[in-house]
Amino acid sequence: MPPLPRPGYCHLMIACSMPPLTRPCAARLGQLLSAILLAGCLLLAALPARANSLMFCDRPPAQSAAQKNRLLLFSEAVKQVLQRSGSQAAIVARAGLDLGRFGIRYSHAGISLQQSPNTPWSVRQLYYACDDSQPHIYDQGLSGFLLDSHQQDSAYVSIVLLPQPAEQQLLAAALNREQVLAMLGADYSANAYAFSSQYQNCNQWLMELLASAWGNLPAGVPAREAAQHWLQQQQYQPSTVDVKYGFMVWAAYFVPLLHNGDHPAANLVARHYQVSMPAAIDQFVQTQWPASRRIELCVRGEQLVVHQGWDNIADGCQPGAQDLVRPLEQAAASAAPLS
Repeated sequence: MPPLPRPGYCHLMIACSMPPLTRPCAARLGQLLSAILLAGCLLLAALPARANSLMFCDRPPAQSAAQKNRLLLFSEAVKQVLQRSGSQAAIVARAGLDLGRFGIRYSHAGISLQQSPNTPWSVRQLYYACDDSQPHIYDQGLSGFLLDSHQQDSAYVSIVLLPQPAEQQLLAAALNREQVLAMLGADYSANAYAFSSQYQNCNQWLMELLASAWGNLPAGVPAREAAQHWLQQQQYQPSTVDVKYGFMVWAAYFVPLLHNGDHPAANLVARHYQVSMPAAIDQFVQTQWPASRRIELCVRGEQLVVHQGWDNIADGCQPGAQDLVRPLEQAAASAAPLS
């Protein structure tokens, strides 16, 4: 099997135009001073760096053979849950970067499709391609989706299963090339404001696709504007990220793929970014479709923890009293239900 192509990380990039579904590069925002972490769909990890290393490509996360094997087994367990769900599409999110200081576990979401044109249950998502400096849509297998995580010692996945007709409407939208492309913005910003069409990040694309699937949007109105208007009518609440320090807001004026121009001035003064994050997507789906259900899976050492509900598993993948705990290798190979 040829190696999996690597998409750009949602916390540092974007993706947006479907033809063609070509190989992306993994663009990473780096390092401005020693403590910059900016939140958005693609929040960057701050490391000490030279001024000329603010962006670089083709730098996948370093992983040992044991870590890769653990994530591959984890992806098989996730596939089993999806396959046994009886669904054809699910909203999935991964914990890509360690954003615990912001109270954020999940950074990147997409749509897992049973009948994906790539491989079964591949994740249709948005990425930013360094090669042509444009956003694209990319279908990535679940294994690759998890291998792109920057958290080496733990892995978390959230799965939201929808009732019908919500699932069928989303499935139709996600597989409709014209509809998918209509929701893609031309310009990417990792910290894109949720109610502006000036920029877009990965989770915002997904939110706008949900709006196009469920909102019966009017014709004759720019698609993204119509989607955002519907989301506001439905009282969608994006995640409010408190970046705490003024220099983190100022950094967006100097760091590629981060922007302040689309954010309300009052938010910048308050050092708040309102961006679409997986937690906000989950909350919106739960409100819109109360019959939806959520399954969270994580890896703790060589064990798999499975949790059902809209709350998160405790930090450190600590199982609760009602959670299922099984050896990871057994869970990946067993035919026994995991949820």
